[in-house]
Amino acid sequence: MNKHAIILAAGKGTRMNIDVPKCSVKVAGKSMAQHIVDALNNSDIDDVVVVVGYKKEEMMASIDSKVSFATQTVQDGTAHACLAAKDALKGLDGITLVFPGDVPFIGEELISNLTKYHLDNKNDLTVVTTILDDAKSYGRIYRENGKFKRIIEFKDCTDEQKEIKEINVAFYCADTHLLFDAINKVQNNNHQHEYYLTDIVEIMLNDNKKVDAYIAKNDYHIMGVNTIEDKEAVERLYFEDKKNK
Repeated sequence: MNKHAIILAAGKGTRMNIDVPKCSVKVAGKSMAQHIVDALNNSDIDDVVVVVGYKKEEMMASIDSKVSFATQTVQDGTAHACLAAKDALKGLDGITLVFPGDVPFIGEELISNLTKYHLDNKNDLTVVTTILDDAKSYGRIYRENGKFKRIIEFKDCTDEQKEIKEINVAFYCADTHLLFDAINKVQNNNHQHEYYLTDIVEIMLNDNKKVDAYIAKNDYHIMGVNTIEDKEAVERLYFEDKKNK
């Protein structure tokens, strides 16, 4: 079975107040995207596609590994970014992992655990989630009678839904054909008027596909970097972990 991976790295570091591609920012000596590429290359993944956009030449130059690049010409949401990667994949068989490019320390163990969980449970789509006491502005995992129903972006949450503590980490593993079938059905009728990758959960469930959540430990491996403070925090935790091993 072929295993593909898509890294979403098209964005600008607006909240970091920088004028370079966000995922090109160095954390612990490498660009954020390079850390993820290294983990994927050490995890039996057949091909890696990095989706670039803002100042794409700078983003591409920050990755010193053999990968394919795809360009998202307009920043129109995460589903739209994934669709840009379709032609760069080496066929549409097997499974595809999708990661945001601003979570640098995903690591081989989490990639392996996610892939194994997906395959062992014969899922069509597996979403990585975690539990946070303070879920802040993350997308919420909405369940009915314990069953995973959909992901609700924070800006679209009701006050009641904002109390949910299980959040979307934004890592996905899916049957490749089904992933792109679902993406083609995504609409942009939300507050941002963007094509959310999170919508594939409800789309696949409506198509009677098996969708499940892999609940990951809440630690630095799933921490995203949106601000300079985030960068400093995740570097500190990374170096502390390396020192203790």
